[in-house]
Amino acid sequence: MSRINDALKRARKAQRQTLPPGLAPLPPAASRPDPLKMLLPTPPPGNIIGWILPGIVGLLLVAACLFIGLALVTRTPAKVAAGSNPPAAQPAKPTAAIALNPTPAPPPPEPKLQGIVYTAAQPWAIVNGRAVHVGDRLSEFRVKAISPREVTLEQADGSQKKLVLAN
Repeated sequence: MSRINDALKRARKAQRQTLPPGLAPLPPAASRPDPLKMLLPTPPPGNIIGWILPGIVGLLLVAACLFIGLALVTRTPAKVAAGSNPPAAQPAKPTAAIALNPTPAPPPPEPKLQGIVYTAAQPWAIVNGRAVHVGDRLSEFRVKAISPREVTLEQADGSQKKLVLAN
């Protein structure tokens, strides 16, 4: 161990002797200023309010601009100002005569069974893209029963329609 220490002492002595006579040794790296800290100054401790208050004010200004912009975009037509002449009322246009033979409304689509999830506790099925349980209404039908392969629908007059699951 002493040989290592002796070698280190000789190396230090040799470094000191190799410096030109007019130059001073460089300061340690820790004493150099950090360029990042020079760009972003940090507040002194205890002066956090000096940074929080401007941030909050900036956020409030951004929110106010946002709400004003939304109000301008979604605003309703301006009402007639008091004291100005309102536009003249136009006479009502005559409506078309009521048709004597109106076309009947198209019948609702036939229910189509698309799938069944059968559990003893609560079975359900997909009919016309809608999940239905026993007792649910589906246009003019009410779901009466759901079995593992079919769904029974009942109309208001008591007639029943069975939808069988396709293979």
